[in-house]
Amino acid sequence: MQEEIFIKYFEGIISSREEIELLDWIESDEENRKIYHEYRKVWDMYLLHCDPVDPPVRFRRLLESRNLAIEKKQTSSSKQHLWIWEFFKIAAVFIIAFGISWYFYPYLNKPTPLYNTIEVPSGQRVKLTLPDGSLVWLNAQSKFTYPAVFDKRARNVKLDGEGLFVTVHNPKQPFRVQTGNYIIEDSGTQFDVYAYGNSDAFETTLIEGSVIVSDSIHDYSVKPGYQLYFNQINQRMESRKVDPNDYISWKDGYYFFNDISFEEMAKRLGHYYNTRIIINDPAVLTYRGTGKFRQHESITQIMDVVKSDMPFKYRYDKDANELIIEKNKK
Repeated sequence: MQEEIFIKYFEGIISSREEIELLDWIESDEENRKIYHEYRKVWDMYLLHCDPVDPPVRFRRLLESRNLAIEKKQTSSSKQHLWIWEFFKIAAVFIIAFGISWYFYPYLNKPTPLYNTIEVPSGQRVKLTLPDGSLVWLNAQSKFTYPAVFDKRARNVKLDGEGLFVTVHNPKQPFRVQTGNYIIEDSGTQFDVYAYGNSDAFETTLIEGSVIVSDSIHDYSVKPGYQLYFNQINQRMESRKVDPNDYISWKDGYYFFNDISFEEMAKRLGHYYNTRIIINDPAVLTYRGTGKFRQHESITQIMDVVKSDMPFKYRYDKDANELIIEKNKK
């Protein structure tokens, strides 16, 4: 399979015919899946390297830097037999050395699912094209795991952080996003999920289509223009009408806060910048604010703007990665 096909697929510009041929090739053989997985890892490395170089050029440079030995699959019977014989000679040495030969039989006969994991640094965002053509934008400090090839029964992915999903419609193969405590399922729609593992905060904002959010007990339906969220005061799931644009502006490089409490703003900024924000002045928790900030701005630059409208001061401990909010004594 030529590199150009992989590049077109990862960029989302592959034709329907080429996509079908590529997916059939991947599913036809375990070795093909491994080759795809190697290309996918290199492409994900490219996504995390903000570089103006033409994607195919940058992609090939990363391939060379990793010294990937991706060879064409051997098709002749004699070569296959030779490979199998060499494999078992190596395996025999390994088994004798460690005395656990019984352990390997299942792994030699069952294909192992291959997964990709993306972790987004502070102040950055990443756009991905999934194996089915669905699009995902990941916000700062997010971790996202997805299979190299989706199961034919369902498209399951895992998210720890914030992601915007634009999924391909396929009711026979539902798309499911698994977070720490919830599963969001849809068959083709646009929605944003906010679910950082180190916080009880949870939100699913629906732009269009429909989704169902499930926990261990209940199922919740969400309508376009509404947000399902976990109310941390009464410990219940609730729904509210919102402007979805307020919650997906981060995709375009902005953090937009529309009349939210300072406490909530601090929590979000803490997640985005991987910074512990300590509030020593309880009065600050009642403040509300509206603002729009560029993602490339530092957390101290944002705080300098916010405190111009709110009576507090702060100090930033870079070594401890902490920002302490205190009462502004005049």
